[in-house]
Amino acid sequence: MIEQISDLNMQFLIELLKDSANLNKEFDILNRFLNERKCTFRGEPMPTYMKPNFISPKQTTTLQQMVNVISHVLNRFITHYLQDKQVRKIFGFSSLENELFAIEPGYSIPLVISRLDAFMEDYSVKFLEFNCDSPAGTAYSDVMEEGFRQFLDRYPVLDEWKFHYYMRQEQLLIALLNCYKEFSQGKNAKRNPTIAIVDWDDVSTHSEFELLKEYFEAREFPTLIASPQKLKIKNDKLTFNDEPIDIIYRRVITRELLKKKDDAADFIEAVKRGMVCMANPFRSNIVGNKKVLAILTNPKYQGIFNREQLKVIRECLPWTQVLSRDKALFNDFTVDLRNFIYDNKNKLVLKPACSYGGKDVHLGFETDDETWHRIVEENIDSEDWIVQQFVNIPEEIFPELKGGGVSMKLKKVNINPFAISGKYAGTISRISDNAVINVSAGGGLIPTFTVSRK
Repeated sequence: MIEQISDLNMQFLIELLKDSANLNKEFDILNRFLNERKCTFRGEPMPTYMKPNFISPKQTTTLQQMVNVISHVLNRFITHYLQDKQVRKIFGFSSLENELFAIEPGYSIPLVISRLDAFMEDYSVKFLEFNCDSPAGTAYSDVMEEGFRQFLDRYPVLDEWKFHYYMRQEQLLIALLNCYKEFSQGKNAKRNPTIAIVDWDDVSTHSEFELLKEYFEAREFPTLIASPQKLKIKNDKLTFNDEPIDIIYRRVITRELLKKKDDAADFIEAVKRGMVCMANPFRSNIVGNKKVLAILTNPKYQGIFNREQLKVIRECLPWTQVLSRDKALFNDFTVDLRNFIYDNKNKLVLKPACSYGGKDVHLGFETDDETWHRIVEENIDSEDWIVQQFVNIPEEIFPELKGGGVSMKLKKVNINPFAISGKYAGTISRISDNAVINVSAGGGLIPTFTVSRK
């Protein structure tokens, strides 16, 4: 099937070259669709390219299996973190963060939605980090797939292929309602609870909230878009503009919320007192910290996992360590971590444990020795950074429109599968000229289609 996908990619690129005179017009139509459907980033159509990422059914099955197992691992680890003082010490979360993590959500699965960022080459999957606190992209992915379906219909070469689609917004809504149902046992649960999508007013992904609001309300679930500081407790209910809220779909990032905790006091208090069902719960942020990869790959902490889970951990997680002055295991050898990082710079990556959006990620082969040494020395005692083994970055040819023409250019590709209620929920891909692949850092977003011959 890999060979068939390679053939499809080549055939489609040839079709695009044959149609190069119309590609700018087609791209304008696609961008207009994305803009009209609110699939935007910082007020502009979501950056994208003229070819999706095609994967085979077998690749999809592999990805699905890995995502499902890793989701169980992460859910299990959250419970372990709350019970193990030594693990909590390694992560170094503040007492206030740990106080939020201790809040019982009222339902059984702490990771309601997550996005597990990875590289996939043939059937090999390597997860580099987990977006578990407040991941974006479900609605954007659905809209982008819809726009590309219309675009791809114009190319007969694709007529002999069957496409599989995921409705992530539907799965997200079902997950939120299931959480609310479990949360409301023994209480007066509403048949059509009011949902509030909560984040700051000025975030770059605000348009996705509008998409979700439209989707939820079309299914008769009243939906509000609210910033944390505008939520108020009235008559033992959390409200927005005096409207009682039953479910919070939390998109505000935990540590950014804590920076303004006094402004958002009613929001936090309502969650503490169980006035409202919130997903994700704050404790999901535990496994959003990149130190979790160092713990999961350390034999000392693997006793809580079963054989299948350990197999997937070994296959899918790159060697990762918390940046420190300690000794470390590498391929069963004990090494002085600091010296090892200096001696093997070109095979390693340094990044903050709590960052997102590709911020401050330093690849050894792209970083000069002086900068590399400075980063290590400035952060080695804080233990707030990780060092990770560099994973080979898949590359693929994509069409690039410039000066009214089209050229074919090799781009770096990552794959970003969603998990909703612990189950695979499709994936999206990002591409870039840079090794650090992120839309915030100048990359593009493209749909990922599972395709098979009819």
